[in-house]
Amino acid sequence: MPIYEYYCADCNFDFEVMRSVSQSDDPANCEKCGKPAQRQLSNFAFKSNTFTSPKFKASLEKPMRNRDRQPAKDSE
Repeated sequence: MPIYEYYCADCNFDFEVMRSVSQSDDPANCEKCGKPAQRQLSNFAFKSNTFTSPKFKASLEKPMRNRDRQPAKDSE
């Protein structure tokens, strides 16, 4: 479930709410004062061990193409 960030202008309080995507547009009240809060634009985080796995690191060490080949010649 996504975590949405909210800001209450009345009490200058930031807070987070975990809710489903179908509830993303539902209003949220401030956890501190109970008044309506505005949803904030925020970055999402993606956590994966794919890029740090030994298998991926080994593929980075290999050349992406065959470097022994000669460049193509113009056929003019």
